[in-house]
Amino acid sequence: MWNTRVLNLSSLILVIVGGVNWGLVALFGFDPLAPILGGYSSIIARLVYGVIGLAALWTFYAYLMTPGEDYDRVK
Repeated sequence: MWNTRVLNLSSLILVIVGGVNWGLVALFGFDPLAPILGGYSSIIARLVYGVIGLAALWTFYAYLMTPGEDYDRVK
């Protein structure tokens, strides 16, 4: 159970980083991760963007699998 909490928190942090990154791209046309990671086509950048994408999928899955407020009322 502890590993799942760490995975969920890590995924949430990566999704927030990705969201802020895309927000900066939309607002200012600047991608702060690209220069840090060596450009869009570098292997490291592709891996980081891929991990952020997987984190988004995991966060969505974890959200769907988490019972909401109505779950407590049904019991």
